[in-house]
Amino acid sequence: MLAIDVGNSNITAGIFEGSALKTIRRIPTHTCISDGSFLAHVPDVRGILPAEAVMVSVRRQADDIIVRELLASGGKPPLFVDVNTPMGIDVMYETKDTLGIDRLVCAAAAYHLYREMDRPVIVIDMGTATTIDYITGQGVFRGGMIAPGIWSAYEGLLTAAPQLPRLEDLDGGDLIGASTAACVRSGVVRGHAAMIARVVEMMADTMKTRPVMVITGGPAGMVRKELPESYIMDANLILKGLSRIHSLHNENKC
Repeated sequence: MLAIDVGNSNITAGIFEGSALKTIRRIPTHTCISDGSFLAHVPDVRGILPAEAVMVSVRRQADDIIVRELLASGGKPPLFVDVNTPMGIDVMYETKDTLGIDRLVCAAAAYHLYREMDRPVIVIDMGTATTIDYITGQGVFRGGMIAPGIWSAYEGLLTAAPQLPRLEDLDGGDLIGASTAACVRSGVVRGHAAMIARVVEMMADTMKTRPVMVITGGPAGMVRKELPESYIMDANLILKGLSRIHSLHNENKC
């Protein structure tokens, strides 16, 4: 089974054999759109395409390209996941029609994979935005928070303060920076980690619960060491969520 996550920044594809994720490939979303092709940039995936696919997307421009190529390669139309697709969780959200589907897929994946007894789950997804969402121990998505992503915030800072140095590497350095570059590194990375940790604490205090914390997304590795060890890191959470949803879909058809 092929799982495809079309994000604002990247398209990530994963091939599953049963529940095991065997192959992962990633390309920039703008590359797919500008070139009018996805499979041309992942030739090894093209060579082992399974018949069935599941897909989630926040960039409609890329959808037609990917579907056209999958069908031309002999595959079936992919299962498109939206907010009405059964995921094994309930949704309590006032504006469900505006809910980013990637948030919901990650929430479902974190709940199914990592919940402990009746403890709630908080899932942090770091990408263009950093989303922090709360799922009850009974599997109800309650919503959460959308904040600027770590790179989005950094680029915004450079735009507003162009005299600050542009750094290719934001990792490392001391908490109390002794140079402007070190101060930027500490502020961008540790400041973002502190935001995540404090929001999680506030959610737990507000709901009077002791949640399981799961973090995912491309930049998650930048902040992982700044967060408590109890945080579970799963770089492939959304792909695993798509695999789970595809399985539920097939079960419901039987």
